[in-house]
Amino acid sequence: MADFYIDDATIPDGCSTGLIPRDYSAFPVGCYASAVPMRSVEMPLIPQSEWSDRIREQEANKTRLSDIRNRAMNGSPIPSLDQDGFGYCWAHSSTHAVTLCRAVANMPYVPLSAFAVAATIKGGRDEGGWGAQSLDFIQQRGIPAQSFWPQKDASLRHGTPECWANAAMHKVTEGWIDLDAAQYDRNLTFAQVATCLLSGVPVVGDFNWWGHSVCLLDLVETSPGRFGVRIWNSWADSWGDNGTGILSGSKAIPDGAVAPRVVSPSIA
Repeated sequence: MADFYIDDATIPDGCSTGLIPRDYSAFPVGCYASAVPMRSVEMPLIPQSEWSDRIREQEANKTRLSDIRNRAMNGSPIPSLDQDGFGYCWAHSSTHAVTLCRAVANMPYVPLSAFAVAATIKGGRDEGGWGAQSLDFIQQRGIPAQSFWPQKDASLRHGTPECWANAAMHKVTEGWIDLDAAQYDRNLTFAQVATCLLSGVPVVGDFNWWGHSVCLLDLVETSPGRFGVRIWNSWADSWGDNGTGILSGSKAIPDGAVAPRVVSPSIA
């Protein structure tokens, strides 16, 4: 199937799916000491002059995150999660990212429950949030397997001690995250996003224009010297190209971004 593109002239279906954009009237830039324009974590960058060559190298060696996803379930693709109409995109993006971190580390595929994260944070309510909000939770409590908390089920009755003991096996332990900034104000520059993706590190990206949070997989050269990102959406495999698509132009620049790098080692 050909790549599914979303560019500056494209508005995809489902343009409000659970992300809460920052309310700049209530929380203007500068209202927190850490909330200044373009604030981001400090990390070594891959120069843009190298991006094209590195993309071609990843493609040739099949080391893109999309390649890893496509073979991580015993040679088959990991299925896309489905938020099923709930406003829980902001937990699905982080759950996809943790799933990818496990695959990069050669851990076995375990279906993880984004609903457990979002429903617990929101007390069972169908409410929006931010990618960094769910990632903070995953750092602290982890994500349970779907065998303990089913997907598409927001009932808090699943939150048993056994469920959270399993969740603790799936925590994020390291990442590129600005913990000093408010959750809605944590971001990476596009150069930092590109560096992460070229280094095999997934990015949780929030996009205000879409009202949506997705997992970023690959840096893509959309035309000579111009770059976008391949995303993994949470609308099941029927969306786009087996659940993925490419954002280009201004639509590729996230309004919030955090990048989990290391997760707890586990086989279940």
